[in-house]
Amino acid sequence: MDLTQEGRPAPALTPGARSTTALPKDSTDLLVEFSIALHKRAIYPLGHPHLAEAGRRFLDRLETSLAQRGPVAVGVAGRQLIMDGAATDPRNALLSDLAGRLHRHRIASLRFEAELTAGELEDLFAALVDDPAGPAGPLGQSGTAMARWPHLRLLPTDITRLRLDGDESGPPASRHDTPEGSLWLALAQLALSTDDPAFREADDPLAVARAIDDVTSDPAYDQVVFNYVRQIADALGSQGGAVDAQIQAQASRLIASLKPGTLRRILERGGDAGARQRLLETGSEVFGLEAVLEIFKAAAETSGQTISHQMLRLLHKLAQHGEAGSPAVRQEAGAVLRENVTRLIADWQLEDPNPELYSAVLESMGRHAPATAEAEADAVDSMPEVVLQIGFELDCDGPRVVAAIQAMLARGQLGRVTELLSTAPPGSCRATDTAWRMVASPALLRLELAADRVDFELVERLALRLRASAADPLLDLLERSEDRSVRARCLRILTNLGPEIGDVVAGRLRDAPWYVQRNLLALLRQLQVWPEGFSAVPYARHPDARIRQEAFKLLLDFPAHRVSAIARGLDDTDAGVLALVLRAAVDDCPAEVLPAVERFACSRRQPVTLRALAVRALAAAARDRAVPRLLELAGLRRRLFRWRLGAASPVVAAAVAELARWGEGHPLALRALATARRHADPEIRLAAGAPAGPS
Repeated sequence: MDLTQEGRPAPALTPGARSTTALPKDSTDLLVEFSIALHKRAIYPLGHPHLAEAGRRFLDRLETSLAQRGPVAVGVAGRQLIMDGAATDPRNALLSDLAGRLHRHRIASLRFEAELTAGELEDLFAALVDDPAGPAGPLGQSGTAMARWPHLRLLPTDITRLRLDGDESGPPASRHDTPEGSLWLALAQLALSTDDPAFREADDPLAVARAIDDVTSDPAYDQVVFNYVRQIADALGSQGGAVDAQIQAQASRLIASLKPGTLRRILERGGDAGARQRLLETGSEVFGLEAVLEIFKAAAETSGQTISHQMLRLLHKLAQHGEAGSPAVRQEAGAVLRENVTRLIADWQLEDPNPELYSAVLESMGRHAPATAEAEADAVDSMPEVVLQIGFELDCDGPRVVAAIQAMLARGQLGRVTELLSTAPPGSCRATDTAWRMVASPALLRLELAADRVDFELVERLALRLRASAADPLLDLLERSEDRSVRARCLRILTNLGPEIGDVVAGRLRDAPWYVQRNLLALLRQLQVWPEGFSAVPYARHPDARIRQEAFKLLLDFPAHRVSAIARGLDDTDAGVLALVLRAAVDDCPAEVLPAVERFACSRRQPVTLRALAVRALAAAARDRAVPRLLELAGLRRRLFRWRLGAASPVVAAAVAELARWGEGHPLALRALATARRHADPEIRLAAGAPAGPS
């Protein structure tokens, strides 16, 4: 089903929503000149003097802006444009028209770079004035057209692939006709501009989050995402008791599923401190508890605020109670968490990490944190572990079992709970499923990984239950830890999660520190997975030899890349890489690289130990056909009345050993072996099959 902007609510500010920070005047003037020049290009014929004047005015203003602040990025949000974290006024007809035109051409952001030429600008105007419904189609879908402009970058969207409730032909679901539903669709439309079929479900917040995570270098994109999230929060907040529960759940899951670095980047690029605080104030009222906590932590880091580990543990416990407790406990925990987050963000200017307000909040949270329901407290308060064991034996998942788990978690006994789960009777499926739902979550895993001393046995139990959902928290620890033993434990657990985490691992490679890149390449090799769209070739060209070695190990493990890996590796300058590819060639030397191996074996510029490996690879591949070359490498020659070999070296020893394997029936090979058995060097005699003692 094709969705168009026409006939649907524009994803702009909803009634009653807070406005964004005002766009600076110079940015507004630049966009107005852009709109005027484009408008004149649409109404005047080519060559008209008004066209040249309008184009020159815009280019002059653009060049001034480029000189002052570098590349100019413009995001497109329905009927608004986004620059520098601020949105244009939707009531401005010129800018609203420009935003609508870019949106119809399915452009999510437009970036002008230095040295932009008048010709590129004229081509852009010509493409934008064309009807997107015409034969050429929307500009955002024309990769050929965009490739002509080296100083223009267009990020496209693809709204034709959005699917609503599995129906691609019928009308959109009614919930998407609400302001928050329309905004969610617009955000999904922006994010799902990819050819990966896994990202085609508009109602899957995890898919939307993964798509947003993948865009790391476009400030305008982040500004647009921030604007949509803020507007969704405002729309949900303005509904009072009539909140669209599904859109609320989707938006909350999206925020909770974003990588912490992505969320911080969106908040930092999306708006100033005031805009972030307004989003926090509204979001703490309307988003789910886990989302509230994640956005609160990201905003605190972005704003330079200090949140202590103890405070975060309390907040996480409240969120856990609010998600998994009894109805009364959930209601109380949610209210306490939202109230105290609101109090903490009331004054971001406090520099002391434990100011009076901060300490008061800690005391209040400790006093008002929800306890187990009174009816259940007497039964579990003194012996929660016994209650839990009995529940597992009887396969009971009633309120007392839930209360026992909550009591143990409140005492910091998560490890003991998972131990009991691991040893529970095989028939206690209902009880253990309930318990695992309470304790196995990415949020709790992150909390354990943030401890000063990580309990890796507990972490492994949680990770093996969470499977792919545990990859990001473990990879975060792998990236930030400076302790080699910690990184080694992380890698072992990640390996046990299996090939399903391959895409997540590959997605982390590009931006990771060098030592993490090395570990991630080794992890992909252990997982024996080659993710779709991944290439190890850039890492085989890395300036650090340690990374190149891991990349070549990975390439050599996959038959489809073995030939190119050996050929490329023989040109490397690192002895470790050369030894890797030559040993691989000894085991299995493809015919395509045999000439290169032979040249390496004969090259006197290479180390003799590596040349000896090449001799073995050459003989293993060519067998008896390699005898003439082996005789040459052994240095067989006739001097006066005697046959002689070359001076003792690993190359000569390797050539003699291979002649002993493949030279049967060849007269000169037999002569070389007879001479080798009388050689002064014991290694040469051993290679020819003679005793090692004196000749």
